[in-house]
Amino acid sequence: MLAIAVAIAIGVGVYLFVSGGSDNPQGVTGLPSPSSLVSTTPYPNTGVLDPARPSIGKPAPNFALVDARDPSKVVKLSDFKGKAVVVNWFASWCAPCKHEIPEFETLYKTMPDNVVVLGVDYLEPQANALGILNDLGATYPAVLDTNGDVADHYRVGQGLPTTFFVDKDGILRAEKLGEVKPADLEAALAKVGVTYAPPAEATAAGSPSASP
Repeated sequence: MLAIAVAIAIGVGVYLFVSGGSDNPQGVTGLPSPSSLVSTTPYPNTGVLDPARPSIGKPAPNFALVDARDPSKVVKLSDFKGKAVVVNWFASWCAPCKHEIPEFETLYKTMPDNVVVLGVDYLEPQANALGILNDLGATYPAVLDTNGDVADHYRVGQGLPTTFFVDKDGILRAEKLGEVKPADLEAALAKVGVTYAPPAEATAAGSPSASP
């Protein structure tokens, strides 16, 4: 019995030495090298297209994802170069997302020549993405980040919603974690060179009010 106890003690000691101790988190690794960050989603020819990580003042990393309304169509962030782009990660279970989507729809309808809103649904099937968009009357472009590859690349990991503001030249100018309220939207758009005054009122369903 003593010999067995000694053997067990030695085995535990060896395990702790090799694993780094019981406090070492299991399955946690460092970030992969930039070259390995170019990845694909379950859909062909989609995913991260630019290995650079997002950084304020630098080009927003390009990506390609399938259209939420027509999965046979691939949409790239670079498709919208020439206009300011509001890139918003959302999900059907996200309560703050439901509050800000009508604001984005109002912006999209009010300034179609200057700003594009691109909704990026996070880790959900098409039906869920369409459900929230249709319920709130959103008509702006939306894509499916089905396995979260692009979200991971953009470091969308602290919660939803997360929104990025890209200027007409493709430069990332601002980022917002959490609900984008009208005052936030106005301030962030100013950073991408767009002057925007949110309409005083908008319908609860998200249909935009008339604005000169």
